[in-house]
Amino acid sequence: MKKKFDVETFITHILKIFKKHLEIDKKQDAILRYSLRLLISSILAYAFALLPALFFGTFKHVLITMLTFSTLRVFSGGAHCSCMLNCIASGAVFANILGLITKNIILNINKSIILTIITFTFLYSLWSIGKFAPADTPGKPITTKAKKQKLKKMSLIVLCIWCFLCLICFILFDKYIIFILASTFGILWQSFTLTNTGYKFYNIFDKILHIFFKEGDFPC
Repeated sequence: MKKKFDVETFITHILKIFKKHLEIDKKQDAILRYSLRLLISSILAYAFALLPALFFGTFKHVLITMLTFSTLRVFSGGAHCSCMLNCIASGAVFANILGLITKNIILNINKSIILTIITFTFLYSLWSIGKFAPADTPGKPITTKAKKQKLKKMSLIVLCIWCFLCLICFILFDKYIIFILASTFGILWQSFTLTNTGYKFYNIFDKILHIFFKEGDFPC
């Protein structure tokens, strides 16, 4: 019988190699395991999103959207699927949809509409972060008030930096409009994932993905 790929088993093998050369206690083991898991999931998420983007001709659109989305998500948290495979698949689907929207919408709208989209995204994200961030999960709750305040503050800083850079590029560099729009959709989508509606949407999409994928191949 063909053996299924198991991320946790793969990580365990890597840690065994580390332990042959280094003394690693339980706390360090947990940190390394989490870091490896995050690294593997990130690499797979970007790979599965960017490969279709090459086919659709939206590589730069998808890359900018994902980078912006990921940067804000580090601090703000947000909804996700129940297993790694579903998270990777959902990221690939949504990133490519946003990439296609960016590619097509840029041909049909003027700068004033783009400025309106940026303004709406900033205000919506300000509300979303202020009300919901950091949006944790039952499996990884944020327990201290100080940490929550720090993550919320960092989320707002990221949002303000993004908005400032967008406005500067919007005013001074017309050729970067496409990147501004791609990053705007990344911020907008991430802000949506913080909300109760965003969590419900991901929950429904997660159930749909379970129809296509077998559980256990890529555990959370």
